[in-house]
Amino acid sequence: MIIGYPDRLRAVAEDFIKHYETRVKEGATVAGKAMFVCSNRSIAYNFYKIIVELRPEWAEMHLSDDESNLSEKDKKELKPIEKIKLVMTRNKDDEAELYEMLGTKDDRKELDRQFKNPKSNFKIAIVVDMWLIGFDVPELDTIYIDKPIQQHTLIQTISRVNRVCAGKDKGLIVDYIDI
Repeated sequence: MIIGYPDRLRAVAEDFIKHYETRVKEGATVAGKAMFVCSNRSIAYNFYKIIVELRPEWAEMHLSDDESNLSEKDKKELKPIEKIKLVMTRNKDDEAELYEMLGTKDDRKELDRQFKNPKSNFKIAIVVDMWLIGFDVPELDTIYIDKPIQQHTLIQTISRVNRVCAGKDKGLIVDYIDI
């Protein structure tokens, strides 16, 4: 599948990083929340590994990107977490590292909770199918799509970035696959 070809995936990862970091630097995002939609599990995992290779600091555990401005309540609600996470269910056939990374159902519930918290360090979710429908994060303002999606699922997916939030007047969809 050409979409998962290593050179293409690396080029997309480099473009994504540059685009994401520029948006954050320019203040074009409310809380830096972004979602990257991949075509399948292996592509998502390979994409994640490339991103972490290029930005190892994104895999470091922190409460928030600005821990100096956290209240005591924030410190209790937030958990140390990476900036970027792969959000998928486990598969018994996953290689050991991926299987451990994906965690349990309870771990995924915590990912959900942390991603919905605008102060959490968890800013970038790499997904395949999860969180595309019925998942609301008002601060999510950018979705990157690298998966063929059609009809109802496409409408639902792009609707993830149109939730109302203070300081947000639009959502941005970056289409890597020309849908």
